[in-house]
Amino acid sequence: MYTALADVYDLFYEEDTQARTEYYVRFLPANGEGVDIGCGTGALTLALGRRGLRIYGLDKSAAMLSKASDAALRMGANVRFVAGDAGDLRVLHPLDFAVAANDVYNYVPKLRNAFRSVWAALREGGVFAFDVSSAYKLREVLAGNVFSETKNDVTYVWKNFRSGNKLNIDFTVFTPAGASYIKTCETQTQYIRSCEEITAALREAGFRRVRAYAFYSTRKPTPKTERIVFIAEK
Repeated sequence: MYTALADVYDLFYEEDTQARTEYYVRFLPANGEGVDIGCGTGALTLALGRRGLRIYGLDKSAAMLSKASDAALRMGANVRFVAGDAGDLRVLHPLDFAVAANDVYNYVPKLRNAFRSVWAALREGGVFAFDVSSAYKLREVLAGNVFSETKNDVTYVWKNFRSGNKLNIDFTVFTPAGASYIKTCETQTQYIRSCEEITAALREAGFRRVRAYAFYSTRKPTPKTERIVFIAEK
């Protein structure tokens, strides 16, 4: 996932990394040690590191990890990036927090197993913070729609098809190569889950306090909230 598209991911990524960093820092233990699960090209990992958190990035995509490591090298940041699976988190020693931004757990098929592995990776009192696209967004905003954008002569086409509780996504990217273009295709699947289903899975995994907010706020999600953040404590 995000293997073929790693070279253009940052070009089209429009989330405000600084705003996301400031938001997450509110919930994470000061000076804690943790992991950014599904770190991608490492933007959030590096930003949290600049805020004084001891953090490393973990991702399943070797291409994404290469981009993240290159970014850390350019910045002179002492942040590690390692290969790993969000669906089965493995750590060398207990951590103070785990964070997973921008839909990581929309992609994980076995949610309860994934949450149990995060619970096992945290110290007592550890914090697990992540945000996902809501069921409303996947069903009503994305499903059945096609999106396209061009930047720096690179064009992507993003098609979404719903099948039951899944959203099947087809990405096509056209990248300039001399007088022609290189066409790159990638298919992904996101799982549609309600706020209540995710909360129940966290509690079943052992997390004792679970909060759900409309992203960038501390307000409860509404039926039309498109992005939801979960803060769970061990």
